[in-house]
This record gives sequence, C-alpha cells and structure tokens, in this order.
Amino acid sequence: MLAATVLVACGDGGSSDGKSSGESAEPSHATSKGPSRPAFDPPVRFGGPTVELPSATQPSTTSGEATRPAVTLADGVAYITAEGGLEAIDTGTGEPRWDVNTKHAADLGGFGSNRVAPLVSADGKTVYAAWNRDVEGEGTRPDRSVIEVLAVETATGKTAWSAEIAAAPSATGLSAIPIGADEMLAPQVIGVDAGTALVTAADTTYAVEPSAGTVRWRKPDFRAVTLADGVVAGGEKTGFGEGRLLGLAAATGEQRWAVADARQPAAAAPRLLSASLNDKTLVVDAVSGERRVALDGEGWRCRHDAQSLVLCSKYGYGAANRGITVFDAASVQKQWTLPDGSGRTVPKVSGFWHGAVYGEVGDEPIVLDGKTGRDRQTSAGAAPNEIDRYGGVVGSTFHRAAG
Repeated sequence: MLAATVLVACGDGGSSDGKSSGESAEPSHATSKGPSRPAFDPPVRFGGPTVELPSATQPSTTSGEATRPAVTLADGVAYITAEGGLEAIDTGTGEPRWDVNTKHAADLGGFGSNRVAPLVSADGKTVYAAWNRDVEGEGTRPDRSVIEVLAVETATGKTAWSAEIAAAPSATGLSAIPIGADEMLAPQVIGVDAGTALVTAADTTYAVEPSAGTVRWRKPDFRAVTLADGVVAGGEKTGFGEGRLLGLAAATGEQRWAVADARQPAAAAPRLLSASLNDKTLVVDAVSGERRVALDGEGWRCRHDAQSLVLCSKYGYGAANRGITVFDAASVQKQWTLPDGSGRTVPKVSGFWHGAVYGEVGDEPIVLDGKTGRDRQTSAGAAPNEIDRYGGVVGSTFHRAAG
C-alpha cells in the first residue's frame, strides 16, 4: 500500500573545528578519450567484451548492502574509490584516464578498508571521495586516525582541493556502529553545497570548507545521507537500537527539523530520504522534514532513476516479503506496483536508471519499464546496479550496452 501523509517537526543543534591536509595530490597519468561508441538511453540489453574494474571490489570481510562495489559511472567513465585513491577508467577502452593517490597510504585489508562509491557532481566536472587512514606517529606525536578527502577534476585528473580531518574516536575500531541502512562505516562525501562539503564516516558527520580544508562543524552519532537546498539530512543515534531523522543547516549545523523514533536512514532521491518507523518505511522530504510516503513494512530500499521517478523495493524470503512500488519524485503520485493481482513474479531489483528497472527473475536478467511496470526486455544479458548510456556494472565488471 502507498499512502501519503503530511507532518513537520523542528528543533536545533551544532559544533565546530578541524584541519587541512595542506597538500594536493596530482594525477599519475592521463589518457585521451577513445573513439565514439554506441549509446542507449536507457540501455536494455548488454553484451560483447566486458571491462574488469578490480579496484572497485570490496574486501572479503564486507557483507550485506556494504558489498556493493565502490564505482560510479558517468558519461562513459567508471570513477572508482580504490584502496589507494581515486581512479578513472574509460569503459569503452578499459584504459585508465587518470588516477590520484591519497597522501597517506592505505592499510590494505585492514579494518575500514571497505569504500563507498565516489560522488560525481551534477555538472560532471568534479568527483569526490573519502578514505579512512591511520597515520603513524613520529617523535612525540602519537599515532592518529584521519579521514582524507579528495576532490578531483574529471576532465584532467587534477586535484581541485583536498582535506585531512581528524577522525572522531567513535568513527574507528569496534565502537563504530552503522547508523544508515546501507550498513556502511566507510567515509563518504554526501554533497557540496554553497562552499560546504558534507562528509560522513561511521557515526559522525563533518561539514568541511573546501577552500581551507577546515571543519566548520561536526556532529557525532549522526550519519548524513542527503544534501539538498542547504539542508543535510540523515539519521541520529539516540540510544541502543534507537534513532531519529534530522535535517541540519549545511552551513552551520543548526537543526531544521526532526522525525522521532525513525531508524536506518537511506537516500531515496536528491531531495528524499527513507527510514523505518513503527513497522513502516517512510519517505521524507530532506529539506522540510515533511512525510511524503508511507509503505507498509520495514526494509524497503528506495532509489531514484536520475530523472523523475523513485522506485522502492524489497526482496525477502517468500512472496509476502517481496514488492515494488514506483512513484513520481515531485508529486509522490503512484505509477505502479508489484504484486498487482495479475500473478506476475516480483523481480529482484538491482538498478534503476532513466525510466528502466533492472533486475532478475530467477537467474534471468530482465528490464521493466519504469513508468508502467511492463516487461521491456526479458533477456537483458546483465542486471546492473550502476548504469549509464554505455552500459552497466555487475559486481566489479562493466557490461557494454548492446541495445
């Protein structure tokens, strides 16, 4: 069932400090763009030679939602949050465009070596990523844990800015507990808005001033998941197994709104986030805190098609624990749902891009029409979770679009 409700709650909160890395990484190499290739918007069939993206693979200790490879596709390039830094791979040729290492070396295979897919700016000009780093002490200076942040120009591989943040004690080691539904502890750049970059790591969120690399404010026990119109929204841990949703002013950390008793926040669209509350999954406006959608049952995961639609799905044991519902991101008007009484099987959804739903029925990759729910391609060749007009990523393998 899809239901709409309206409710707003408000309050206040915030704090500040931080440190810049003082150094800027440079690309180790760059290559020119390859020849033009077939493009499909959206692709519905995949085939031909594949491109391996080994640096995107998560460590073997990762489980659940955190197993998703650390790769983002944008206009024919795979941007990867690799162990050692940012990589850009041309998915047409399989050749690197550039790679940029972090200042501090990775502790390969160590705690926190999982990574979150990088963020590509809306204009496609900059890619952002963050890493946990352990820095060995020297002389009287003790060992320390830091979060390194890189912002790199996509066209050239040059570092636009970098920062080194002193990690909160609760952000490392066994004391770190995932707050978000993605089960991630790894650092992530949520967004950059009006001169503020929002970085979240484990259970702490930091607002960084890019020009200086300094931290304007930080909020412990809070994991941000969206940044829109100057408001950063996410979940705050309020006790053991307890939490609430918060919207904060990105520039100051001042509280704008709150939804009590909501847990497991996740991004649903640029201006929407989801959370579990009282055996339901809520979809909330990230700027105002308004409750827009209520889905029966917990565990629905929502994703935006990078245009106008939001798809929420769940896929558990038994038909009663499986479902898909699609609605308009602006109006929240329902478009379609499965099951719909027709006897059709509910696919396991892997991705959603430009009006195409990618998933599997059994072991067969299929594509549904995002606006109608009808079968669009019953033998797709792959069920990607990250897609652009040239193809999609399954695991850490790029599959070329063939139609």
